[in-house]
Amino acid sequence: MARTAGLIFGASAGVVRTKVGVIAADNTTLSDANILPASGFSCAGYDSIFIGVEIDAGTNPTADIELLFRDAEAPDNLRWKRFLLGARDGITAIGALASEKTGALASNVNFVEMRCFGHYLVFPRIDAVTNATSTTAIRILAYPGRTRQRAVRDFA
Repeated sequence: MARTAGLIFGASAGVVRTKVGVIAADNTTLSDANILPASGFSCAGYDSIFIGVEIDAGTNPTADIELLFRDAEAPDNLRWKRFLLGARDGITAIGALASEKTGALASNVNFVEMRCFGHYLVFPRIDAVTNATSTTAIRILAYPGRTRQRAVRDFA
């Protein structure tokens, strides 16, 4: 079992974020004032993770999640970033580069694999919600995906 900041990857999914109350999309201004660095978690050792949600109450609520990555060296208001990604290997690209998002996740239904590139500080941002009027909480879950392969050099 590998332990990361605020998350234990093992035999089951770990909660990486909890938001209580009627769920809503997070602020679109990506700054430390809106996204506290302490609320992120580490994906060190993993190229990808699986993301899922548990949503309390409501009638068929869903949430879209995107991963944000923190660059501690950048000035404030520029520290949290999105990776604009193309299609995965073996998939024909249909559109332009875009931030990778889960699409509408229903409570306890599916996990979606997302690329994290072994980044040390990741934040799961709620990008959009549907049917959230009577919801009371959301828990964002993460489960380990592919492990990060170390580069091997041939010195021969």
